[in-house]
Amino acid sequence: MPIRSACLAVLLALCAAGAPAREVYKCTTAHGDVAFQDQPCAAGAGESVLHMSDAEPASMPVPDAAPAPASPKPPPVAPRSPRKPLPALWLCTNAEDGSHYATMNGPPPPRLVPLGALGYPGKSLAEAYRAGANVMSAPELSRPPIDRSPGAAFATGLTQVQDACAPASADQTCAYLHEQLDQTADKLRRARFKDEQAQLQPQVDQLEDDLGGC
Repeated sequence: MPIRSACLAVLLALCAAGAPAREVYKCTTAHGDVAFQDQPCAAGAGESVLHMSDAEPASMPVPDAAPAPASPKPPPVAPRSPRKPLPALWLCTNAEDGSHYATMNGPPPPRLVPLGALGYPGKSLAEAYRAGANVMSAPELSRPPIDRSPGAAFATGLTQVQDACAPASADQTCAYLHEQLDQTADKLRRARFKDEQAQLQPQVDQLEDDLGGC
């Protein structure tokens, strides 16, 4: 029995789904009608044979997805070398006259000074030890006269004093080192003798090395 054109899709689907291979006849009548059937066409009809394969159509290979471009790795960060420790710097106030100074040798130890250096008892050392005008060479005559009054005797007495010192901050230390380097480097540039240059160059080198911690 002829298979109508409307059934062609079903026939093709069965063949594609793995039905056994078979021949399908395409019949064209004198009126131009086309029919598909599994038997030879009737006499007088045009006939062509379609060979339907049961092999599944080869699937097209799916191309592998192109790998995503690797993001460039950031350059390795060199470990930061630790700063060199700054040398210890002390800022001190002189106990005798109140002047200020800096030292890298640590706070100075207590020392003995005459009371006259501190203004006691109202006489300075110059007043307590008056310089004489005698310029004779004899030892007993060249000694300056000494004021032996009670006030002068008190002024020549000794007392212990201690400078007040405190450690400098990092900024204060760096500022001090820069100032010392400028002064020492200027002395080195002005030095004319080799022995003086040999003395100043190590100081410049040491200050530059100390500034590595700033």
